Amino acid sequence: MNTKELSIIRPENMREIVMAAPGSYDINRKSRDNCVSFGQNILTAIQQQGMNDDLDKQAAVFIEKARRTVKVMNERRSPVTKLFDEVRSAFTTIENEIDPSKSGTIGYQLQQLRNQYAAKKRAEEEQRRREALARQQAEEAARKFRMDVEDDFKQQFQQLVNANLNKISEVDNNLTLDNYDETLAKLKSTRKYVGEGIPSTWMEKLHTTLRIPQGIKAAEVEKEIKEKLAKQFNEQYIAEVGDILDYTIDRLPSKKANLERIAQANAEEAARMKAEMEARQRAEAERAEKERAEREAEEKRKAELERKTAEMTSLFDGQAAASTYQPKTKVTKRINLLNPEGIMPVISLWWSKEGCTLSVDELAKMFKKQIAFCEKLANKDEIFIQNESVEYVDEVKAK
Repeated sequence: MNTKELSIIRPENMREIVMAAPGSYDINRKSRDNCVSFGQNILTAIQQQGMNDDLDKQAAVFIEKARRTVKVMNERRSPVTKLFDEVRSAFTTIENEIDPSKSGTIGYQLQQLRNQYAAKKRAEEEQRRREALARQQAEEAARKFRMDVEDDFKQQFQQLVNANLNKISEVDNNLTLDNYDETLAKLKSTRKYVGEGIPSTWMEKLHTTLRIPQGIKAAEVEKEIKEKLAKQFNEQYIAEVGDILDYTIDRLPSKKANLERIAQANAEEAARMKAEMEARQRAEAERAEKERAEREAEEKRKAELERKTAEMTSLFDGQAAASTYQPKTKVTKRINLLNPEGIMPVISLWWSKEGCTLSVDELAKMFKKQIAFCEKLANKDEIFIQNESVEYVDEVKAK
């Protein structure tokens, strides 16, 4: 506690305040009563008679005396109120010395250090989050590309299978008695070839037709997917193409017999038998196509299920790990004006959201300093605002 604090709270000073205050207050109150009474008489006379030269002079004299009376009253009470102010100041001073909201106090300094530390921890956390998000996005992009490449390879494989099935169907449809032996030999040779599995040259030439995202090593992804699908492709190729070949070869003798009967029949009977055979072939082709379409739809359904499962797994894997200690913080946006021109968009936004809803009195009070500045320009330099929403009026004061 400093010397000033000790002197203010000494008992004798407090007694001085208590003793002096009532007397000063009573004298000032009497002065007020006399002043009000004298002024009220003049005011009543003006209200009843109207203003004239004599009453105007009396009012001017009263106003001057009132000013002097106020000055005397102020001087009379000043020692008392000054001491009260010093007492209040002494209390507030010792309070302010430990108030964390006051600049320079220990609490304030500690709060600033905490703010700096919290900002540093938040920046570190934001950096960690951005890095984790970047890693997650890169992993997600790579995962999605792998799945897209797998879908692309499966589509290309299905195109290969369909092309082979179409060739078999074409050979079968072109069967005649004249090329029967040649057709049978060709299909059996193809069956042996198909039994050896998918052509190795096809797998070597297999590459994705998709756009390769930046940062993705497509060759490594393609190799990985090929190794994953090689066995599946081989088995599926042997099964699908081999089954159709076996079925086609097994039906050749029956088709040959039908062709022989057609050749021996009369024109009308031959046409009927040929139409029936072609109808059976169409029905069989439609059945085979329906089964193939169902297999493709099932493959797509499984692939889509795998994709969704992988996406969910990636979503959970991407959850941030438990973070370290983080101080409790309140993040508030503060505007930092980079130059004086920056105040204009601030005022514009304020006006559009709140200012336009305020009354003239509210706005005049809020912009009192700016209005006073413009009034000074008008009175001193005769610079006026030219706007239909602004007018200048003369204010007359008696001296």
